[in-house]
Amino acid sequence: MSNIIPSIDISLGKAVKRIRGVKGTGLILGNPIELASKLYNEGYTRIHVVDLDAAEGVGNNEMYIKEISKIGFDWIQVGGGIRDIEKAKRLVSLDVNALIFSTIVFTNFNLFHDIVREIGSNRVMVSIDYDDTKRVLIRGWKEKSMEVIDGIKKVNELELLGIILTYISNEGTTNGIDYNVKDYARLIRGLKEYAGGVSNDADITYLKNVGFDYIIVGMAFYLNKIRGINVG
Repeated sequence: MSNIIPSIDISLGKAVKRIRGVKGTGLILGNPIELASKLYNEGYTRIHVVDLDAAEGVGNNEMYIKEISKIGFDWIQVGGGIRDIEKAKRLVSLDVNALIFSTIVFTNFNLFHDIVREIGSNRVMVSIDYDDTKRVLIRGWKEKSMEVIDGIKKVNELELLGIILTYISNEGTTNGIDYNVKDYARLIRGLKEYAGGVSNDADITYLKNVGFDYIIVGMAFYLNKIRGINVG
């Protein structure tokens, strides 16, 4: 059964939710550890954490990830700026269940492959970030890479834990999901997750029906538009 995974994006020690990833937009949600604890106490057993500062190369928030990992979640998946084996191993040592990679998969496949060998393919997920041109976006969503379908095929070659499809055109907007995502879902091997634009129960139901195992929700969740649906 599909479940919601709340997302916590961290920048400068604060939990935030940006609109289409643009710094200074969206919501400032406060202490990420306190927020994670609140979610856990509400019954959410899975969490999606992104270190925005690490992703942008301006710092890191590993101390907060370390504390979140102690709360008791059944599943923690972490992304943002994981570009070398040492950082990947540090995060895995915190009992993080899955590490999420994006740009490095499409810009330095050999290094990515080395990291996968080091930490194990069962701990690796790839976020394929794309927009309405159906192209993969890399380097902070500033450059376009291959077609989404080609990206999925490339990731499938490694038989990893799974793929997150992130529709950045509507990410952080609650303007609705990419309903064409059904064409991609059937191609994914392993775990299937979706993020971007989720706004209501109908979006959740659609994504479940086309085969997604988990749905990552941020802005709509914190605006209480879909809170309480499919507590996992």
